[in-house]
Amino acid sequence: MKRCQSGFTLAEVMIVLVAFSAILAAVVPLQHRVVTTIKVAHYLELLENDLLLAQQLTMQDHPHYWVMIRPEQREYYLYDYANRKVVLHRKFPREWSIRLSTLEVPIQFNTSGTIQKPGTMTLSTPKADYKLTFPFGKSRVTIHEQ
Repeated sequence: MKRCQSGFTLAEVMIVLVAFSAILAAVVPLQHRVVTTIKVAHYLELLENDLLLAQQLTMQDHPHYWVMIRPEQREYYLYDYANRKVVLHRKFPREWSIRLSTLEVPIQFNTSGTIQKPGTMTLSTPKADYKLTFPFGKSRVTIHEQ
């Protein structure tokens, strides 16, 4: 009886493994950069939405919602001063630093949605710095990479 054996030689398996390893070595660093970029974009969008929430709550409910940014603790929170409670609390990523340039805390809006004390702040991430500008009027915060 003849036995038919089919399979791959050790050399063929090694060639496929080397090719797979080379592709994997090229893709993993790229994936890390993409994930980091997406995380930064997501966090900046979250911060922008939280500031918009404070503005909207002030316009709809009462003018005593404050956004407190604490650079030393790398955190910010939305505080309802009228009811003496924290509405939301967020931490900045550990590797980020925050510098309040001309922005004064707390960030407050009046009942028409205008920020009371406009200013700027800088967020420094490991890859880039971002300047947040809180303009006069009802405009939203603008975020620009420096």
